[in-house]
Amino acid sequence: MKAPSYEIRYVSRRTGLSPHRIRAWERRYQAIVPERSESGRRLYSESDVRRLQLLHRAIASGHRISRIGRLSQDDLLGLVHRQPEALSARAEAATVPEPSTEKDFIQTGLHAIRHFDAESLGCVLERAKIRFSRRRIIDGIVVPLMGEVGRAWAQGTLRIAHEHMASAVIQSFLSARPFDGEGEKGDAAIVIATPSGQFHSLGAMSVALTAAAAGWRTLYLGANLPAEEIAAAVMQNKAWAVAVSLVCTTNVERLTAECIRLRQLMDDNLPLYAGGQAPAWMIDTLNAKGIHWCDSLDAFHIALLSENLSSRRRRP
Repeated sequence: MKAPSYEIRYVSRRTGLSPHRIRAWERRYQAIVPERSESGRRLYSESDVRRLQLLHRAIASGHRISRIGRLSQDDLLGLVHRQPEALSARAEAATVPEPSTEKDFIQTGLHAIRHFDAESLGCVLERAKIRFSRRRIIDGIVVPLMGEVGRAWAQGTLRIAHEHMASAVIQSFLSARPFDGEGEKGDAAIVIATPSGQFHSLGAMSVALTAAAAGWRTLYLGANLPAEEIAAAVMQNKAWAVAVSLVCTTNVERLTAECIRLRQLMDDNLPLYAGGQAPAWMIDTLNAKGIHWCDSLDAFHIALLSENLSSRRRRP
């Protein structure tokens, strides 16, 4: 038998399971017991890879890892072959060709989101992590993917729940340990949120990703936060900028007042950005109150890279 030689990242790519999931199955259920190198690194054999693939397919068809984790290889084969019709979208996604381009990853991720398949979406991101740098993943995969989710929501083919699930998975992925070979994050900090009454997190997440791509250290607070809470987070973290995402469908006057309240609670020299969907009169009002409206993510990205904010990043 060939000695085990595969490291966990390669196994993750082959099986569609995240490294975290593989380690959890080993630790909690002894579903797989890899060999160890002299330095303690996990090493997997071809048989190990096949077992993980079978476990993934069985779980996708409705079985629980706690019940099947210790089954023999033959029993797993029988389990999978007896229920081919029960394979879910997650199992189907595990058998599609390995994504290679950013477009492939976007389409595979969108498929997972449509089926509320958080685990497969996480696997897509982990696979991308093997191929691309963090910035390329943000610019070339995650931001376009979230844009597709937003368009699908506007067309009525996806629900807010799809958006929230995707945002939660992506936030967890980006907050994990730095990518291999990645340098220190930028020393600038920006707080990102949506004000009270705003429950769509997609826009704020896209803003956070854009800021991260521009080299900024981000603090993403999520949706529906009062101005006082956002301002408190700014003060505690000594942030150098703030951005809020808006989708104005009702209570526009109240939302306008909330944004102005946030401006009043902060230092006058601290940049406050807003963007999203709003009537022209509201945009004019916010600009007049010192709140910089960005018509697009590109405009926001340019603003963060402007000489004014670059000088802030260099201050002691």
